[in-house]
Amino acid sequence: MILAKRTVYSLLLALVCADLVFRYPLDVPHELGADTTFIHTLATSIAVEGRASWIVHPTSYFGLYALSYPSAIPFYFAAGTILTGIPVEGIMLILGWVTSVVGVLGAFLVARKLRRDDIFALTLLLAIGSLRTHQLRQVALAFVLFIVLAAIHRMGFLVFFVIVAYMFAVPFHKLTQRLRFALYKYERVARYAFVFTTLGSFIGVFYVQFLYPGVGGADVAEQYGSGAFFHGDSFPVLLANMGVSLTGKVGPLFPVALVGLVAYTWRRPKEATDKFVLTTMLLFLPLLSLRDYMGEFLIPLFTILVVIGLVSARRFFPKRGKLVAIGLAVLVIASVGFSWEMKDYWRERYVTDAPIEDGTYDAAVYLRFSTDETIIANEGLGGGQLAAISGRPVLPIGGASQHWTGPQQIAWHFVDPGTVSVRLLEFGNVSFNSDEVYVPVGVRNAEIDWETIFFYREPAAADQQFLRYHIHYVVVLATLPDSFISYGLERPSPYLTTVLPTTSYVVYDNGAYRIWFRG
Repeated sequence: MILAKRTVYSLLLALVCADLVFRYPLDVPHELGADTTFIHTLATSIAVEGRASWIVHPTSYFGLYALSYPSAIPFYFAAGTILTGIPVEGIMLILGWVTSVVGVLGAFLVARKLRRDDIFALTLLLAIGSLRTHQLRQVALAFVLFIVLAAIHRMGFLVFFVIVAYMFAVPFHKLTQRLRFALYKYERVARYAFVFTTLGSFIGVFYVQFLYPGVGGADVAEQYGSGAFFHGDSFPVLLANMGVSLTGKVGPLFPVALVGLVAYTWRRPKEATDKFVLTTMLLFLPLLSLRDYMGEFLIPLFTILVVIGLVSARRFFPKRGKLVAIGLAVLVIASVGFSWEMKDYWRERYVTDAPIEDGTYDAAVYLRFSTDETIIANEGLGGGQLAAISGRPVLPIGGASQHWTGPQQIAWHFVDPGTVSVRLLEFGNVSFNSDEVYVPVGVRNAEIDWETIFFYREPAAADQQFLRYHIHYVVVLATLPDSFISYGLERPSPYLTTVLPTTSYVVYDNGAYRIWFRG
């Protein structure tokens, strides 16, 4: 169905407005998410020093070198705040809005390339363009985008599978076209054979991760053995937990994707783009075992199948067009309602995804304008938030994750990058769960040093660590005056109970945090 231009523009505008409303920070006073505050600290370092000091090797841009991190977003935040004068928090909000608008328009453009179907965002758009026009320029743009995505997040390397699918699709399409004409007398038999072969391949590749746990980079039993409703390691339990997890991330229409897969496989004639999309989906199936990330990265692929499944419903009920249209409308409206309900799910249930609280923000502002040198906090999540807003170096590094080593050690001058030795991981040990391929050798474990301070009883012993990290301020969470949090466990701190009160004095107290100055 071809709609009038005004209708199309109106619908696109409505979708963009809805997307902006979904992303508007209702009752969210400050930035949220432990990963956000971590990246914020790196962006601040770039803005202050004029360079990313952790970039000491070409692979550092992608977070693959020792003491590095994927650097595209820190560079974006830093450039945005330098050029506009807007604080990093504001640049974050703007990036979210820009991404949402580009996502809507990109999905629409890709859909027009693929017979009104949604596809794999901008990466697939570029690759699909070259499939239709055979222009080398499109391939070059796809490769550039691959580099950019890899610099944004380590999962950006998943785009490699899209490029592999593209390289396979063109010769495969030519081969099937020749077979189609050569076997025109057996077209129906050949079609059934192709459909069942395709579906069999999908089922086989999907099931192999259950048959051989860990083949996709993670053990599916460990990832999905425990869920909201089911527990166990049998195939039905693991499958149910995977379905529930993906439904929570993709939406309640996720089961329709199975209908879409069958319909898309049955559709004929298939163009090169159709085979490209099916190949891409097939390559991504084993990676479903990566529960933490893959649901979000596969949303565009599932969206394709969901939309195809919904559109195909008209073919199953050709004489009940109005009834089908009403049913589809109800499903879509229900999906929108479900999305609105789920948009705050993570921040309301997981403290690591919650926004910075006002008490933490106020303490960070004080640290920003009234202190210098390094700060030590007795809790990682709050410490990461204090580091982001104050711009001061804070132990433990990494925020809530409490990294052993990381780029903040270089950004905050805890480690001289010229003295860092590395070793290359063996190829067999590299997987999608690997944070780096070059690991540091002989670099101090910052997390152990942080714990050591709070376990010390004698001032002289603690002073060695304080001097090493140039620590002058100790920030204590009001609810943990005599202990500290390490990997989710509360541990008693002899330093806080016996040493700190006799060697330091309070310079700030807002009820949420107490800041001690130790000279």
